[in-house]
Amino acid sequence: MRNSRSFRRTRLAATATAVLALSLSIVASLRAQPADAPFLRVRVDEARNRAMLEIPAAQLNHDFLHQVTLATGLGNGSLDRGQMGQSVVVRLERRGTRVLLVRDNWGVRAPAGDAANQRAASDAFPRAVVASFPVDGEANGVLTVDATSLFMSDAYGVADGLRGGGPGGASAGGPYRVDANRSWLDTARTKSFVRNAEVHAVLTFVADAPNRAIGRLAPDAKAMTFEEHHSLVMLPETAGYRPREYDPRYGFGGTQFADLSQGFDGDYRSGFINRWRLIPKDPAAYRRGELVEPITPITYYLDPGIPAPYREALREGGNWWAKVFEGAGFRNAFRVLDLPAGADPMDARYNMLMWVHRNGPGPSVGPSYTDPRTGEIIRAMVRIDAWRSLIDYNIWSGTVPAAGPNGPNVDAETFAMMRRRQHAAHEIGHTLGLQHNYIASTQGRTSVMDYPFPIITVAKDGSLDLRDAWRKGPGAWDSLAIKLGYTWYPDAAAEKTGQDAIMKDGFARNVRFINDTYAGSNTSNPYVTRWEEGATPFDAVQRTSQVRRIMIDKFNETAIKPGEPMALLNMRFAHVYLHHRYSLEALAKYVGGMDFTFTLRGDGQTPTRVIPAAEQRKALNMAMDALAPAELTVPERVIKLIPPPPPGMNTDQMWLETMGFTAFDPITLAGGLATEVIGYLLDRERCARLVLFQARDANALGLDEVMSTIVHRTWGAPVPASSAERAVLRASQRAALDALLDLAGDAKVLPDVRAHALAQLKGIDGRLAAFGGSDASARAHAAAAKRDIARFMAGQDVPAQRPRYPVITLPWP
Repeated sequence: MRNSRSFRRTRLAATATAVLALSLSIVASLRAQPADAPFLRVRVDEARNRAMLEIPAAQLNHDFLHQVTLATGLGNGSLDRGQMGQSVVVRLERRGTRVLLVRDNWGVRAPAGDAANQRAASDAFPRAVVASFPVDGEANGVLTVDATSLFMSDAYGVADGLRGGGPGGASAGGPYRVDANRSWLDTARTKSFVRNAEVHAVLTFVADAPNRAIGRLAPDAKAMTFEEHHSLVMLPETAGYRPREYDPRYGFGGTQFADLSQGFDGDYRSGFINRWRLIPKDPAAYRRGELVEPITPITYYLDPGIPAPYREALREGGNWWAKVFEGAGFRNAFRVLDLPAGADPMDARYNMLMWVHRNGPGPSVGPSYTDPRTGEIIRAMVRIDAWRSLIDYNIWSGTVPAAGPNGPNVDAETFAMMRRRQHAAHEIGHTLGLQHNYIASTQGRTSVMDYPFPIITVAKDGSLDLRDAWRKGPGAWDSLAIKLGYTWYPDAAAEKTGQDAIMKDGFARNVRFINDTYAGSNTSNPYVTRWEEGATPFDAVQRTSQVRRIMIDKFNETAIKPGEPMALLNMRFAHVYLHHRYSLEALAKYVGGMDFTFTLRGDGQTPTRVIPAAEQRKALNMAMDALAPAELTVPERVIKLIPPPPPGMNTDQMWLETMGFTAFDPITLAGGLATEVIGYLLDRERCARLVLFQARDANALGLDEVMSTIVHRTWGAPVPASSAERAVLRASQRAALDALLDLAGDAKVLPDVRAHALAQLKGIDGRLAAFGGSDASARAHAAAAKRDIARFMAGQDVPAQRPRYPVITLPWP
């Protein structure tokens, strides 16, 4: 048996050969058709509300793509306008008086095996017959079938989204079903072209028990009409396109499959990176190092619904990629244009930047449709949410009181459009194949694929400087990744040599990539955090804390416009008070921290590096400094400014929760931040790492020291003179106690972690007898804590029944 190394060397060649043979057979079968004839045609029988699919004989038994896109949305982010659904390889097979739509399993292959091996792999897993169409007629080599059952069905899955996707969650109601009598095919948007056919269905979903949670999003929750768009697309010819084998260091998304032709020393995992086809018009000039135009540039189109000034901002940000592609040897390889007049944005021939409205904040996304055989990207549908700029405006407005009589040195529109340029570049980057890169922010903003937070600095005169709030172009990682994904090579040997050289250059310049999986608050790498900017988290915390202090000290009613409800100050102050929250999350990752790389054997990278104990201790103390009563306390003059919302104002614009109904609640605000930060420090996995690292090195920062520091800085802190500061100190003490109780009762923690938590609880219990002195609130607070510890020790603790300070989550900037 050949080993998996030899199989891997032949896999790409075998796959390419097989697909080439298939494409040549398709080309041969099409010779009998006119050059401009559509490969499939859909005709609408309006009288009987039917979709008639006309199939030339040459198209039977040949694979093509079936894509389903949601053309209209629900308005809440679960079902969006322009949301991409399935894109699968299917084929039409005639069986007597029926034509079946068949889907093979491209997730399982044996590309380096012989015919029998490939058949064995295929037979081990099921294929699917996804639709059956009765034959309606046959003439002149064209078969006509009734495909209504496919095109008038809920092929996207809207009913599932309606059942559980409303603001009220999965308990809302349903089930919903398509009512054929209130549904139809849109003849104006159902068209056929040489390489694609487009079918537009207008479907009305009805339910006897409607989803009440989405009632405010629809005129009638019992009958909601959505539009689903089908694209039937010829597969691209594979001649001239060589799939690029997946490498975890590249930062690309991939088309993954099980390679069952590997030997016993393999793991059956294989795949290709997802990328567009870029081939130079002049290969000889390209090899000489000249910038060469591609045969087909990557072109995106702007949704006509994008208003000014967003249109130009999105165009400019998207076109940043044109410069990046020059690093891969291509000139004019990327462009963002206006959609041609009369073109349908759902038409598979157009890659779109769609403008999406919702009833609240939500993500923008950059999905793409790929050829599952090779990983070639063939279509993109970026969704840019309109709400995001409202968040950016709130951030900007929070700086106004601290800006002085002339206002911020960057106006609101400039601030928002700076963000939108980067936003467009980011989402388009996904559709070029790139993953998130969350280490880029600590390497000098080396990628638009990070999540950015505005860098606001303090000028020498004490004013706030917003001029570098958002990045102004792509970075070193973007250039490296595009080189890795899109540099063209004449053959496989040149590709291997070239890719190795590009990667070594990246290592030499320490241009790094780490993705989503390791960006969460429980992970170990302090340099990998969403929404955090700075050379290190130390730098980020120092800068954001300084800016936050200035904004809090100067906060006043000028954060809103004259004539606006004063209640809006709640929303503006939220961003001021929590300006440092993401950098604090990154800071906490130093504790029990470990840097790492996606190294392959022999590439020279260092696999892991435990963060030095001195840096861990510095981070621990900085994090606790942020919870000092003076830092948590909201000034009285700010509290007085913020009333409850007036009639007609949405309560979802009150982002800072209150336990006092009409009264602004600074204690819950402080308690939420304390709960968040202490929760980071005492995360289950972080605590385990502290135990593991100290077992390897007795001088490492240990879990006992971390817990003791938290207890000392909360339950052992000096009692402030101010009643407001005493109140927020109690909130941070409660947050620390709850975190320890949770750890001590967590069956999934490392046993040593539970032991340390129990010891700390006993220590706190010993403090409580003499706690509070003459302060009645402090004595009551201590009595409640003593009772909760006693209940825990007696096995009667119910974590869900302990009151908590909610962590304030703000919409993404």
